[in-house]
Amino acid sequence: MCFIPVCSMLFCQLPGRFCFYMRTWRLVRVVTLLLLAVSYCEFFHYYMVLLLCTWPSVSSVQGFQSHPLRAMFIGDTHILGSNAHWFDKLRREWMMTRSFQASMLIHSPDVVFVLGDLMDYGTESSSTEFEYHVQRFKRMFSTPFTTRTEIIVGNHDIGFHHMINDKRYERFKEAFSAPSVRLISVKDVIFVMVNSMALHGDGCSFCKEAEDALKNIKWQLKCSKGKLDQEKVAEICEKLDIMNYSRPILLQHFPLYRTSDSNCSTPDAAPLEEIDIPFRIKTDCLSKESTDLLFELLNPRLVVSAHTHHGCYRLHDNGIPEYTVASYNWRNKHNPTFFLAELTDQDFIINRCSLPDEHTVFTLYAIFAILLVIVIIIPPKKQKPNLGKSFTPSNKDH
Repeated sequence: MCFIPVCSMLFCQLPGRFCFYMRTWRLVRVVTLLLLAVSYCEFFHYYMVLLLCTWPSVSSVQGFQSHPLRAMFIGDTHILGSNAHWFDKLRREWMMTRSFQASMLIHSPDVVFVLGDLMDYGTESSSTEFEYHVQRFKRMFSTPFTTRTEIIVGNHDIGFHHMINDKRYERFKEAFSAPSVRLISVKDVIFVMVNSMALHGDGCSFCKEAEDALKNIKWQLKCSKGKLDQEKVAEICEKLDIMNYSRPILLQHFPLYRTSDSNCSTPDAAPLEEIDIPFRIKTDCLSKESTDLLFELLNPRLVVSAHTHHGCYRLHDNGIPEYTVASYNWRNKHNPTFFLAELTDQDFIINRCSLPDEHTVFTLYAIFAILLVIVIIIPPKKQKPNLGKSFTPSNKDH
């Protein structure tokens, strides 16, 4: 009979007791402040920052499409190997995991494209260690069943052109279903994903394989466009899969040919001391010959790349825009960014979104540290808890 009132009374007294202990016990104040600091900086801050970025809105020029494709682009995650410092791995990989999972909850994209350099030491990993990194990556960047994930290979995953061997190439291809060249269509938006290291132009085995695949895709696109325009098509078209044609979006790890980042003026562009450093052809970007080949074979309407660890936007001489996404990892950039894009078969619009800035997080911890010192210095108040006045009968009650 008395159990419910007693429980209610204890529950009502909890705030008073907590305030009393906060005033009188240093340890309670310290523990409370530490919990607030860690919970905000390592959890809630990610949601606060990512809530500021929203999906852009696109309307199709030809034909109304009420549900455009929503795509997320990230690059250069560089998850660390076993030879990295444990705290470095913990700090940077926690940041990427929390950021990505917060984005999945807030933004819920239809498809996520990871534009290469998933691992930092992919070229140095044994088969066992490589498989360990693959599983770690898939756990960190897991997506709900409604979100599709597409992976593109980077130089840190299998090596630059001169470092690639069949074993590294095949194990990455099998682990992430990522051949050198592939074409996919999602909601009638066509993407062509290319292994940048296979565009060296020296006739190597996997270079020839990539070039042959690109030529087949050229015909597949040409035949699809011919069918759409109701034109007479070549006999080869009868052997190819015909799709709803639209100009493709080219995705790869290396940027297309450019001399440097000097013309990049986005907020996440390279810092002033790096922005004018000349690019090394076939190492920092594709050669002009390979760039021209991609333009000729694919005629893309948009290019998205990564690799430089800094953001960039440029318009090529032929009018084709290219966006370069910055690294997703604090280890490479203290203010990482990623892209949210709405796409139809005709239009696209891209938002550049910020992740939590590492410097901001350090500043928040510094503020909490100052508050902690103040809390420790302030002497506790010596008093008894006031948990409710006791009833004392007066003379008027008699």
